[in-house]
Order: sequence, then structure tokens, then C-alpha cells
Amino acid sequence: MNKEISLVFDIDDTLYSQMEPLLTACEFSLGRALLDPELFYRIFGKRSAEMFLFSESGQVSIHESRLYRIENTMKDMGIPFTREQAEVFQARYKENQSHLHVSDILAGMLDTCQEAGVKMGVITNGPFAHQVQKFHTLGLDKWFTEDQLIVSAGVGVAKPDVQIFRIAEEKWGMNPANTYMVGDSLENDITGAKNAGWKTIWMNHHRYTVSPGMAEPDYIAYTEEELRKLVEKLI
Repeated sequence: MNKEISLVFDIDDTLYSQMEPLLTACEFSLGRALLDPELFYRIFGKRSAEMFLFSESGQVSIHESRLYRIENTMKDMGIPFTREQAEVFQARYKENQSHLHVSDILAGMLDTCQEAGVKMGVITNGPFAHQVQKFHTLGLDKWFTEDQLIVSAGVGVAKPDVQIFRIAEEKWGMNPANTYMVGDSLENDITGAKNAGWKTIWMNHHRYTVSPGMAEPDYIAYTEEELRKLVEKLI
């Protein structure tokens, strides 16, 4: 086992699949199935990133940003959608998020890392209280203490800013040359970590391609099982 390796994980769509709670909330608010769930997911992700910046800067409230992201997503898809439906969506999505869990596959991977003495941490963008609550809902406190969790709103800087990776290095005593960022966002997790001199593992559930000019990840895992095997090989 290579105890010199450090692993830092994103939360959303990395340590759990964001698609199911998101999709069921959307279809509940619409009253029907979506014709193209993957398109919805991609657009929602883009709109979420935009509204996150507005809410972080204080231009809109967190609740309003959440309504705007689903309203704008539906507008982009050409689907009529009311403010009332947006409220229904957000309420159902919040409810779905109260039942999140880490899969058996990823739980086994984290068990192996913990047993091997691998240095680990979590970096996530988002509102502080919300992400801490999600951390505990998922049961991540089995493998990480809150001191091993960095939330962007808690430190005043968000991925992909290199500074949040520097904060992690100092806080957890990690060597960037031996530290791997595991995340689903090519921009926030992969590009941000590469700019900080870290190695990267792209959790690419949706089989996206790397856009021209974007940083190439060191490794790509398309499924949780691939991620487990890769991490266990590295350590």
C-alpha cells in the first residue's frame, strides 16, 4: 500500500449519483417523464454553476438562485415551466437529498483507503450549512471528520480557484505532487486541481468528452466500480 498518496474527493456526483434525486424531482414537478434526461442534466449543471456564483456574491438569495436554475434550465429546453412548478421542484429535490447515501461500492473503496492509512479529505463548492448537512446525511462522517471537509462558503474561495487547493494542502499536510483530486467537474475539479499541481481522477458518469483547451485528467473512471479499482490500484 502506498501511504504517500493523498486523495481528495468532491461530493456531488462523485461520492453519490446526483442524477436520480434531480431527475425524479424534475419529473414530479412536470408531471411527466423528460424526453432527454442527459440534456436536462447538462443544462442544469451549467445553470447551477452560474447561479452559484450569483448567490456566493450575494446578488441573489440561495433560495432564489435555486429557483432560477431550474426555471432557466426549462427555458433553455423549451419547456413551459411556472414559478409554482419551480417551488415544487425545489421542495422535492430537497426532500430527495435528505435520503442520500454512499453506494456499497464506494463505501468499500473508502473502507480500503481508511484501513490503508491513506490521507484523505473532501472539498466541495456550495453553501456551508447545506454541504455540511449533506456530508452527514451521506454518512461521510464514517470516513472523514468535519476537519477533513472544506466547503467553499466556509473559506471564502471556490473551486477552480487554486487557493482552495492550497488551503487543503496546508490544512491537511498534503504534498501536491502526490495528491489526487477525484471529482466530476472538468472545470472545477480537474482543471482547478491540475493548475494547483495535483494529479486528477475524473469521475465521468455521463461520458462527457474533454473540450479543446481544457486540462486532460490523469485518469478517467466511467463507473463507480472503475473508480474503486483505480483507487485501490493507486494505493
